[in-house]
Amino acid sequence: MSVFCARWPDGSFSIVDADDETHALILLDELGDEPAQLWQLQSCLLDFELTDSGTFRIREFGEQTGFEIMERAYPVLSKVLADETFAEHALEDRGESVTYGSDATEVLRGAVDAERNRLRDFQRTSASTEHGKKIQRELGGSGAYIDAVVEQAASRRLKRYKPAKNIKPS
Repeated sequence: MSVFCARWPDGSFSIVDADDETHALILLDELGDEPAQLWQLQSCLLDFELTDSGTFRIREFGEQTGFEIMERAYPVLSKVLADETFAEHALEDRGESVTYGSDATEVLRGAVDAERNRLRDFQRTSASTEHGKKIQRELGGSGAYIDAVVEQAASRRLKRYKPAKNIKPS
């Protein structure tokens, strides 16, 4: 299995363990139609803490994981955070915020807004068959997910098919 990172059009991201990219898209369909970006992570280390209220909060990204996610999924924000003004900026929300001057805060807010809007116009890939396109229009989902569903249904139907005795294969 491989670990994939999915960057959604709204600026969020998800991590999924899957056999391949198509399998990742099928699993990610549970969360949304289709991510705007999807790639196999080279490194994946995530550390979570158990909160007093019984929930989990990310405590830390592994150094390589955080860097890769920022570089690939958030290039505008990554460039802003590379400035020494933001040397103490953590990727994780640790409950305590670092206070920046008004100019730096404005730059950071601008980068976050840019990242939230950068992929908003992403159009999901289309299913490859007419039947799949019809299902996709009705239900949503990525083209890869819909194609997999159509292929699975067709495969089951073909397995049950019993040709009439007087029909010869062509």
